[in-house]
Amino acid sequence: MPHASEAKEQPRRLVPLPSGTVTFLFTDIEGSTQRWEAHPDAMDAAVKRHDALMRNAIEHHNGHVFKTGGDSYCAAFSNATNALGAAVDAQRTLAKENFSEVDGLGVRIGLHVGEALERDGDYFGSTLNRVARLMSIGHGGQTLLSDAMRQCLEAAALPAGTNLLDLGLRRLKDLTQPEHVWQLTIAGLRSEFPPLNSLDARPNNLPCQLTSLLGREKDLEQIKSLLEKHRLLTLTGAGGVGKTRIALQVGADLLDRYPDGVWFVDLAGLTNPELVSSVVARVLGMSQPEGRRVDESIPPWLRSKKLLLIMDNCEHVLEAVANLAEAILETAPGVRILATSRQAVNITGEVLYRLPSLAVPTETAGLKADEALHFGAVALFVERAAASNTHFRLTDENAAIVGDICRRLDGIPLAIELAGARVKVLSIPNLAQRLDERFKILTGGRRTALPRQKTLTALIDWSYDLLSPREQKLFNRLGIFAGGFTLEAASAVCAGDGLDGSEMFELVDSLADKSLVVAETGCQPERYSLLESTRAYALEKLAASGESERLAACHAEHFTEVARAADQASGNMSVAAVLARLEPEVDNFRATLEWATGHQHDVTMGAQLAGALEQLWYEGGLSAEGRHWIGMMLERIAEDGHPGIAGRLWLALALLSSGRRKYDCGERARLLYESVNDRHGAAHASRVLARGLIQMGRLEEAAEASARALVTFRECRDKQGEALCLNELADISGDRGDVDEARELYAQTLTTFRALGDEAGDAMVLSNLAELDFEVGNPEQALRNAREALKIGLRGKNATNIAIYQINIAAYCIALGDLEHAREAAREGLRWAQKAQSGSKLAWALQHFALMAGLRSQLQVAARLLGYVDSKYNELGLQRESTERWGYEKISALLREKMSEEQVTKLAAEGAVWSESQAVEEALKGTGSGQQTASIFRP
Repeated sequence: MPHASEAKEQPRRLVPLPSGTVTFLFTDIEGSTQRWEAHPDAMDAAVKRHDALMRNAIEHHNGHVFKTGGDSYCAAFSNATNALGAAVDAQRTLAKENFSEVDGLGVRIGLHVGEALERDGDYFGSTLNRVARLMSIGHGGQTLLSDAMRQCLEAAALPAGTNLLDLGLRRLKDLTQPEHVWQLTIAGLRSEFPPLNSLDARPNNLPCQLTSLLGREKDLEQIKSLLEKHRLLTLTGAGGVGKTRIALQVGADLLDRYPDGVWFVDLAGLTNPELVSSVVARVLGMSQPEGRRVDESIPPWLRSKKLLLIMDNCEHVLEAVANLAEAILETAPGVRILATSRQAVNITGEVLYRLPSLAVPTETAGLKADEALHFGAVALFVERAAASNTHFRLTDENAAIVGDICRRLDGIPLAIELAGARVKVLSIPNLAQRLDERFKILTGGRRTALPRQKTLTALIDWSYDLLSPREQKLFNRLGIFAGGFTLEAASAVCAGDGLDGSEMFELVDSLADKSLVVAETGCQPERYSLLESTRAYALEKLAASGESERLAACHAEHFTEVARAADQASGNMSVAAVLARLEPEVDNFRATLEWATGHQHDVTMGAQLAGALEQLWYEGGLSAEGRHWIGMMLERIAEDGHPGIAGRLWLALALLSSGRRKYDCGERARLLYESVNDRHGAAHASRVLARGLIQMGRLEEAAEASARALVTFRECRDKQGEALCLNELADISGDRGDVDEARELYAQTLTTFRALGDEAGDAMVLSNLAELDFEVGNPEQALRNAREALKIGLRGKNATNIAIYQINIAAYCIALGDLEHAREAAREGLRWAQKAQSGSKLAWALQHFALMAGLRSQLQVAARLLGYVDSKYNELGLQRESTERWGYEKISALLREKMSEEQVTKLAAEGAVWSESQAVEEALKGTGSGQQTASIFRP
């Protein structure tokens, strides 16, 4: 939708505009700015013709153009059928025109139905934002409908030659709930378009918001303009002013400008500054390699990226944020950082933007409804009040009172939301009177405004005082949750001493109605949370009640049990199912670990929790954080007093380690488990240390340990453990050259993983089978299995495995003579290897680039790349696996066939001293062209 400053006023009509439920049609010309710059004269004529055709189509179907801006049209219709007819006619007539002088003219159209407020020839409300966002994700020539629009058309026949194509659920840039999008297809016109420009089509983790952003248009434009010029922008302002919400919207609006994504990091739930880097790394999807500090790994990983990092709620971990931000800005020139904090991060290059409160009317006497809606605070109040009470309407009679309410609340969004929620039980005059009385009490009867920073506290006080005693008690106790909670958790932690678990839903629902609790109904089970400001208030009340310690202990006991239950059930669950239980509670787990280690609360409980979260640490992208907590617990717990708990910690640490370290930790765990006669735990330890032995080349010992563990897993009916052991044994058989046995073991493994619904295991086995197929001379089948593994792997979070799948695909394509697809796969493998910070996988990928360079007679590039790869293998102490051995032999033979030994040695020495970035750069630019002159080698 065009901004008000761009809009052209429409002549006042004799026929009134539609009101109430209205169908809106929004249009614009895709890529018009570039066309104006390239063909200014021709574009002027083209747009005039476009305007005439567009206006004619709209008015012919009884539509009303109420706003235009540049090449955009906003029209309102009293019914959906007329709006659809206008869209069809517009696209048909535009398609017949010859716009070749401006390289074509593609118009995108959005259609949506909803409630809207009409005042003085214009419309207001979230429905207009929705249709504008819907239109913006389309392409020139494409017409998109919301599901509300589609439902309105169900009873009517579509125009001849048209149909609706289901494009599924799509996230629009308003960040509210996804929209079910439909495309109008018109016979004879283009029907196939690129993917929609929706949030789900671009890399990001921006969360859905329950409400739209209102009254912040100018702030949005200023913030986006500042981010164009500066690499660190910090939004400051009092609590409740809306820093987080506007930062998220800025990220959504700028998503197209950052090919590597927009990433939101919520730091509100952290109390330990040491975990800031771990949280950032997890959001970015980085692996957290052993032996390197995460804060040191992030900047180089971001070096070649172009992305926006939103760091939210920084004020309580400012030093850690400052150190990380400074390192990123020094190392990664393509990264922008948008921070929110109550105070500056205070590093060189930072620019501050103090977010003001929403605009409020300074004079309310005689204020009319259409005038009031131009103030952001009033628009927000109206939307929230209407959501609370569907009968509420802003009228000329109540506009002055609403304006005064918003003025008294200083335009603070959260305060307005709390007040708006009361419209469900209070009339507007009554609400104003109650607020006025409240402020008189707080200011000693003086009719001067409270200091702005105290207004929100006053409103929360007032909202709190209006709660029943039972609601107050629950609200206080809910402050103990970090990062949200389920009803089950609320019942387990908060029930007792005056509250019954059976009434929890009713009480939580009541608090949500009053905007003191946020309900997240889009997930299963439903989750609830307190906003930062209200949670801080609840914790203060909880401390004053003397219940803090008791509630913290109940909270810790509950979430330790949640983790232990998931850990115990993991033997018969997929990795995805385990993570679905654990990931939503990560902030509650952190809070429990902090509580357990602070003031000697309960180290034993903390140790149990740290070990039980093994899957979260390993599969959830938190390896470094897992090692941090496990190491802390191992330092504090006495092994002789708690051998089983210590064994679990060593087992988890083994999983997060590799090679010799994996073996040592696994052996330590095995001995501890055996000391308490825990055969199941000992089997897990044996299985993990077997993997370490495989990595060390000690196959006989690995086979013995795996076979021993397999027997126990079968006795315990642990299907997950059984499948993992079978995979280890299959790997060992393959390494020994026993292909038939390896294939049989992989088949058993695959059957078990699929019975569990474990996609990650499925992908791993398919990749192993692909390697086996390639080794026996069947690259076609290898490629099929590897591509299936990749398809599954891309649905998960394991960057290392995705790198492996892509790199292997590159090798198989080379063997089949398909160098174009080989290069594409190798490039992706390289990208994922860098994301995983895996030096070994990066070396694998670069070796394939060396082979492709050699096959295209770029022999010097090939020799230097191979020199770099050899040096990396020596540095890491690696041995080449079968596919890598195949590639190495082929490129080595090719180089020595075409060049002298002296030349190869000299060039390899030059490549051996390259940096990683130099090797990657040479690989990418050195294998993109050239004639293939060498033959292709099948395995």
